[in-house]
Formats: sequence, C-alpha cells, structure tokens
Amino acid sequence: MYLLDEECQTVEKSQKKILVVDDDPALQNLICRFFKYNNYLTESAFDCQTARQKLIRFKPDLVILDVNLPDDTGLNLCQEMKNNRTLVVMLTSMDDTNYILQAFDKGADDYITKPFNLQILKAKINALFRRTSSHSSVYYNDKPLVLNELIIDFCRREVISDGVVIALTALEFDLLHFLASNPNRVWDRGELISAIWNRDNYTGEDRKVDIHIGRIRKKIGDQDGKLIKTIWGRGYMFEMSNRNQVQLAN
Repeated sequence: MYLLDEECQTVEKSQKKILVVDDDPALQNLICRFFKYNNYLTESAFDCQTARQKLIRFKPDLVILDVNLPDDTGLNLCQEMKNNRTLVVMLTSMDDTNYILQAFDKGADDYITKPFNLQILKAKINALFRRTSSHSSVYYNDKPLVLNELIIDFCRREVISDGVVIALTALEFDLLHFLASNPNRVWDRGELISAIWNRDNYTGEDRKVDIHIGRIRKKIGDQDGKLIKTIWGRGYMFEMSNRNQVQLAN
C-alpha cells in the first residue's frame, strides 16, 4: 500500500521530532532506532556544539540530553534549549540530588537516570507531548488572570510580575496556571501529577511536584508561600482572599 504525496506530507508533519544528545554512539543508535520504530523523527548529536546547530536546523520538539558531554555540560545546554521552549528530558548516569535539582532549575521537564527502560522513557515523553499539545481543559480559563501585580496570560503563555515577564518553563507555567485557575482548593500531589503530567501512576514522584512549586515560588517572588500555600500533609492551594482577588482581564 502506497501513500500519495499529500498523505506523506501529512504523516511527516504529524511526527514529533526528537534530538538525542549523548557521547555514547551505541546508546545514540539504540534510542534513535527505537523512536524511529515508534514513528518519531530522530537525529543525534555527540556534543553541545553539534546539538546547538541541530537545534536551529532540525528544530526538535524534544531533546533527550546527557549531563556529561565532551565540550560543555548538558545542564548549560538545557537552559539554552528551554529559552527556545524546547522540551528537555535529562537522561544521565548522574543520580546525585544536586544534579537533579540543578537540571530542574535549568528548566528540564523530566530527569531519568541510567540504566533505564526504553518503554518507560517513551511513556514519559508521550506524557510530555500530550500535556503540551492540549489547548483546552475544564480547569483552564483562556483569559488572562490578574492578581494584584501578577498577570498569568494563558493564550500568550506569559507570566508578568510588576511589569516584567517571568521566564517560566512550559511545565512551570501549566502548573501555576492550573493552581491559579482553581483557587482556594487543596490539590494533593497525585492530582497535580495527573492534571499536569497526564499520569495516573505517580508512585514515588511527590518530590517532583515540590521541586517545581519551589521554583515557581522563587521566580514569582512568593518564597513565603502567601500565594501558593503548602497545606501540610495534603498538598498545595492557590490562595485567593478578599484582599487579593483573582480577576479575569477583559
């Protein structure tokens, strides 16, 4: 059975593009072959310089990125790629907590340690794609939310504080917007993982939510937790009081 040219173009446009950045040729080949078999377009890079070139030319939807690379650290490259709003999954043998926290601070969307399972890697990546491709939700308002000097604009996917645009990753924005759109209600970590990560199996991943909440608080100047409140033993709640009402911009 053959596809017409127009049908071929439609299939190609629908395929997600993944860039694999790792200095292990055998691992590069394994991951690329696996995702090609699963209908992804893939390319690979051995070092940061090549990855930067392919980021411009190949324009990947997601990057699978190692920490230790020959010419630079993958953490620096992660931060650069997040500035281009590219999804980044760190895949590395570095399992120290400091590396994990640094990766999320640089904007990583997920962090997986080697050795790893290819099927689990694919499931995590599919979940990221589902989350970022979802343009509507019963939880979301598409009008900007205004809370005193904080503006959360869903359509532009921007957060502005005191007139300054705050650099949030796609995941951080979704998490903040979700909480702000559903204020004065406690969300436990499992509910947040289900809503934001599109995952129902969240065993052992509570720490991931805590890390992202901490980063959001730091970026929007809410270190004291007056906006995003921690409800100990339960979860998190976006506080909307009579003094700081959330409003929908016209």
